[in-house]
Amino acid sequence: MVQDSQIKAWSSNWGFEAPPPEKVTTVFHNVGRDPDYYLISDYDEVPIQKLIQQNDWTKIENNGGIVSDHINVYKKQIQNLHQEYERYEKLFLDNPVKFNHDSLYFTKKKADGSYIVAVLNIEERRLYTMEVFY
Repeated sequence: MVQDSQIKAWSSNWGFEAPPPEKVTTVFHNVGRDPDYYLISDYDEVPIQKLIQQNDWTKIENNGGIVSDHINVYKKQIQNLHQEYERYEKLFLDNPVKFNHDSLYFTKKKADGSYIVAVLNIEERRLYTMEVFY
């Protein structure tokens, strides 16, 4: 049920379409007026192909530095928002976003500063999504 509501939220908030994953790991989910999330979703072969086709992805290729920058900005922003540097440092160290040159990424930012960073590791069939709302 949570997976279904998250899929609807991605579509509504970002125009990001995703089939239901096989498994979702919630690294963190801070609720409140301005929530933030870091989720890791695992997919089977057929749904991962649908996921690849459904969105306006950018292939990482030689842009690994850009993707790492997006992830690091998100991490620092979360650490600053919650003033819990060690906790979030450990969460990101224990749950790193793994990607390679064949992986895909998607970012979108709203006028209020809210944004999503999504990284799809095709080889591992794993989607990493990091969201923050204002």
